[in-house]
Amino acid sequence: MSRKYFSFSTMAFSLLVLLASWFLYAFKPVNSPKTISPEALKMTPLFKASKYKDGSGNLLPYRFFEPSAQANQNKKLPVILYLHGENECGTDNESQLVTTECATIWVEPDHLAKNPVYVLAPQIPKGSDWKTGSVQSTVLSLLKQFIADHPNIDSQRIYVVGFSMGGSGVWDMVLKNPTLFAAAMPISGNADAFLGNNSAFAAIKNLPVLVVHSIDDPISPVSGANNAMAALTAAGNKCVCNNSSIWGLGSVNPAHDAWFPAFHNYEVIYNWLFEQNLGRTNHGAISPNTLFTTRKLANDINEVWDYSLGTAYVIERKDKAVIIDAAAGDGKIFEFIRDNVLVNKNSDIELFVTHNHFDHIVGLASFVGVPQLKKVYVHKEDSEAVKMMLGQDARKIKFVADGDKIPFDSKEIDVICVPGHSWGSIVMKYGNTLFTGDAIGSGGVWLFMSALSIEEYIQSVQQLIDKTGNGKLTLLPGHTGENREPVTDAYIRQMLSCAKGLVDGSITGVPFCRTIGGMATLGNVATVGAASIIYNLNNIHQIKGALRNLTISSGNMNPRFAPYTAYYSASVNADVKTFAITPTILDTSCESLTINGHPVENGRDYEATLTNGDNQFSIVITTKDKTVKTYTLTITKAKS
Repeated sequence: MSRKYFSFSTMAFSLLVLLASWFLYAFKPVNSPKTISPEALKMTPLFKASKYKDGSGNLLPYRFFEPSAQANQNKKLPVILYLHGENECGTDNESQLVTTECATIWVEPDHLAKNPVYVLAPQIPKGSDWKTGSVQSTVLSLLKQFIADHPNIDSQRIYVVGFSMGGSGVWDMVLKNPTLFAAAMPISGNADAFLGNNSAFAAIKNLPVLVVHSIDDPISPVSGANNAMAALTAAGNKCVCNNSSIWGLGSVNPAHDAWFPAFHNYEVIYNWLFEQNLGRTNHGAISPNTLFTTRKLANDINEVWDYSLGTAYVIERKDKAVIIDAAAGDGKIFEFIRDNVLVNKNSDIELFVTHNHFDHIVGLASFVGVPQLKKVYVHKEDSEAVKMMLGQDARKIKFVADGDKIPFDSKEIDVICVPGHSWGSIVMKYGNTLFTGDAIGSGGVWLFMSALSIEEYIQSVQQLIDKTGNGKLTLLPGHTGENREPVTDAYIRQMLSCAKGLVDGSITGVPFCRTIGGMATLGNVATVGAASIIYNLNNIHQIKGALRNLTISSGNMNPRFAPYTAYYSASVNADVKTFAITPTILDTSCESLTINGHPVENGRDYEATLTNGDNQFSIVITTKDKTVKTYTLTITKAKS
């Protein structure tokens, strides 16, 4: 892409679809249990049964889970209030647990070891609704009593989760009680009764809300979720749309059961919930989108999560620190790292950028003007967006290439190029740890927006395997919140098998649709083990003579460039006098590249003169074996 005509807003729009980092990955469709969930049934004996009678004599059966005394020791623990769906209403005091995993997923052994938690699951009578005043007051009274009976509950970490009718109940509960909950997760619900009540939504403008819904839900249409999110966004909430997870057609059967892909395929949803805390937001006074959290990993590596669980890493040695990626959000990640991670607050800093997607580079803005930042390492192919973010500090950029070794303390950081997710994706090897960004991914790798074919991606992954050998490695990807289990080198081999299977036809992907932040992503997905590839059917095989990229200096090209799309158009204002077209070819050994018959150098601007009306440009690539591929670009110039 020509530096002269690069637009950051265009880059951000294009890359928003790739947001890995919050909730970037999807898997093949699955059939959910229809009446009783076997997994939930296994966990049900862990829940105790009881009944609650409020001051008005209303009786409410409920089940609850208490962590072990050991988990309770010397620390406050969160509580999850679960609101069940309509089919679970009754008095058996069991249906609210066994029909879905919405109440039990939190107490599965590995989850419980990671985040001990209390769970409270009341059951309301048939014919009633969570939004009914008497029902809601009884539930809130029960919650208050439950917290009083369990002094180890952290009142600043009360979470509310609901499914179907309970999902709508979650919206109702938080809109009527805006200061009570630290986070809300409405699944397959709506807030229709509150639409137009701007003050109610404004009261929760800083409440973390994660919306889960299926786009083909026939029982609770997805419009209910979209309208609620739009109302919340209009009220100033910056932390709902980036969190919303709308599954595509066929993601689950029946489509209403959006909880199933949410809890089985997206571990980031689980991890996100436990990061939320009223104390962090000063009880709703601060937008959580500006905040970060940190934890120490092995080998003195610190992990930093932004609000969407995009990941940066910090390694500190004596008077020098290395930071890998800068994450996203509206906060200042440099200040957070300096104040909360670095032992030596004045350490020199060198920063590696794994690739140029905005959820990995937005935080660079907080490093601008910081004297401690000495160098920013990035591959040349991905450097333009980094230059834009660094502005006056772009001089600190150092290009890295495959095989480079960057000294750090008594060791070295090895740079390995793994193009695919982006052209300049790099992996850093430090001892037995691989920092992989999104090149290998966090449960999946997104290739569908790249001009790189899966055939070529196989070469990238094979090179990574060849360079890292068969030693036992730990992978730290760009979105660790996606992982339920640690990622090892076995994952790389699963990714290679998946790519090879797609190319030789032994693996067939399935349709994929994911909406994040209101933007739909369409493609296909294939999975081997824990590894998935999200791709477009057109980029399985390399396209002979294809362009790698095509940019223009004015206007917005429609459709967005893809190597397999041959026709494009754009409109420009009447005052545009000069116009540049910049084609970049995939195979640099191509015999010729011309625009309207004029030879053009690969990656160089072709200066065009425009007349009023339509101006057509024919971009022709000829390979050495005489394969000819033509792209047509029509630029419409407005009349004076």
